[in-house]
Amino acid sequence: MYIRLQSEGTIGRLTLANRVVMPAMGVNLASPDGGVTEDIIAFYEARARGGAGLIISEITRIEGGAGISEPCQLAAYRPSDIGELQRLVDAVHKYETGIFIQLQHPGREASPAIAGERPVAPSPVANPLSGGGVPRELSLEECGTLAQKFAGAAQIAMAAGADGVELHGAHGYLI
Repeated sequence: MYIRLQSEGTIGRLTLANRVVMPAMGVNLASPDGGVTEDIIAFYEARARGGAGLIISEITRIEGGAGISEPCQLAAYRPSDIGELQRLVDAVHKYETGIFIQLQHPGREASPAIAGERPVAPSPVANPLSGGGVPRELSLEECGTLAQKFAGAAQIAMAAGADGVELHGAHGYLI
């Protein structure tokens, strides 16, 4: 009945064992600083063992401070994050499952209570739903710096052995 679902699929040069994709979902099992924990490994490993062809990780911060969206989300902005993420990637790869790391910056959605600083955005327009107040407007130079941080986070994910990255740009997040 679902012959195509169970057949190999490709994304670019990546061949997947099947077309079952687990989308990103916030599990908040990372350490408060974004490190990989045994709990988050167990969560993703169980989905790989269950037969997913591809897993897309939860949102992964590209910087600290205003770049923190959730208290216990993954991180990909420090050199030490390579080894941390590699532990997660290796656990998923044991089951011949691909994994993409989803990169994210909350922009005006950031909570000062979580991030420890005022949210940032391309313009000083508050999101009435987040309660974060009016974000600080980014300069053109800062926008370029954020683009470089996304690129750096992608390099960290790939150095950790991830099969790809996904940029999360919904909900008012920055790209």
